[in-house]
Amino acid sequence: MKLTVLGGGGVRSAFLAKSLAYNAHRINLQEVVFQDSSEKNLSIFGEIARYIFNTIRPDITFTLTTDPVAALEKTNYVITTLRVGGDESRVRDERIALNHHTLGQETTGVGGFAMAMRSIPAILGYCQLIEKHAAEDAILFNFTNPSGLVTEAIIKSGFKRRVYGICDAPSELIRELPAILNCASDDLSVECYGLNHFSWFTHFTVRGEDVTDKLVAHPALYSKTAMQYFSPELVQLCDKQLLNEYLYYYYYREEALNAILEAPETRGEQIARINKEMRNELQHIDVKAHPEAAFDVWMKHYLRRENSYMQSESQQEKFNPRTAITLRQFIEEPDTGGYAGVALDILEAVNSTTTKRIVVSLQNNQTLDFLRPDDVIEISCDLSKDGLKPITPIHVPDAQKNLISCVKEYERLAVEAIIKKDRALAIRAMMAHPLVGSFSLATKLATEYLSDAHFSDWN
Repeated sequence: MKLTVLGGGGVRSAFLAKSLAYNAHRINLQEVVFQDSSEKNLSIFGEIARYIFNTIRPDITFTLTTDPVAALEKTNYVITTLRVGGDESRVRDERIALNHHTLGQETTGVGGFAMAMRSIPAILGYCQLIEKHAAEDAILFNFTNPSGLVTEAIIKSGFKRRVYGICDAPSELIRELPAILNCASDDLSVECYGLNHFSWFTHFTVRGEDVTDKLVAHPALYSKTAMQYFSPELVQLCDKQLLNEYLYYYYYREEALNAILEAPETRGEQIARINKEMRNELQHIDVKAHPEAAFDVWMKHYLRRENSYMQSESQQEKFNPRTAITLRQFIEEPDTGGYAGVALDILEAVNSTTTKRIVVSLQNNQTLDFLRPDDVIEISCDLSKDGLKPITPIHVPDAQKNLISCVKEYERLAVEAIIKKDRALAIRAMMAHPLVGSFSLATKLATEYLSDAHFSDWN
């Protein structure tokens, strides 16, 4: 079986390579291709990924290429992890929003819309190549942000292969809960529902016993998990449901906005600076000849990014900052599966005799009765050899229904606007978003985002 990664020259490629190498036996992988449009990125991050993969599984063919057709030829599985426009576009997206006193986080609100304007056309171009060159039964896993919008655009474009939207944020929170509840991870059951980066967690049971009250009352929940950004009072007001970390931008909107405005640089500017400093150091190292030295530089700067996540917005340090490890330690450390774990679980399930619960983005059908059947939602699914069975949550409070319906209306309009390249629909989309909710503001934002020459063909 062949697996192709589109965007394989990204900064996180080392994690993906490690996860695929350690789990290759689960899906009978015989060939892996990391493709990226940037030769420079492949020569640095791709080469680090290649060394890691080859060290773990030297018996499997691993190649790097800038040629998407060669990468996709007869491939069985495709993972997309693209960042179209690079750090410069992210900074521009943020600054335009902030200049209008609006949040510009790259996957949320108008920042997410601006990112989707670049991501969706690129992904749909690759989808045409997948249908032309990949195996007839190829499966697409979309990691490209904003994942929910991009996945919905792929499905609504008429793409004929199976496609799943993947995000590691829900899985990471769920993995943190067994330590709070003092139980094995296999004994814990959780329901997640909503949209990508806009979801809630409910119905917590351990071996069939409801432990919701115990969990939400535990102080460690708010200091030792991604729930560190939320107060116990807010959880009570949300009907004892836990929150996706990106909901911070909604429930603490003015605090997040003021903190970002007062910070010396935006998150995008911070990432751009760190990446530039990392590349400046790496340019003096022959990655192929000295992979350990290159990895040390990469790890040092990667941790600067990782450990400062949401720091400016929340004015909080991460509860679990990571520490640097060597290349050998990285390779020998057990793989947690995070970045590619959900995709591998889905692929392995065909031959499995057990059932596993995962969180994935897919078409709603009848799962959430307050949304349309063709809407893409983020939902817990029971995964077995019979496929994915979405879990309809036992209780969705009206407040959550209203918020999800509002943001989904924005997503529908945003996807249609980007596919049709329609300025009026873009304004309608941003008007519908609860972080904008204004015609005059939406018009100003659309005008500025569309002023980029890249969007000169919009109507």
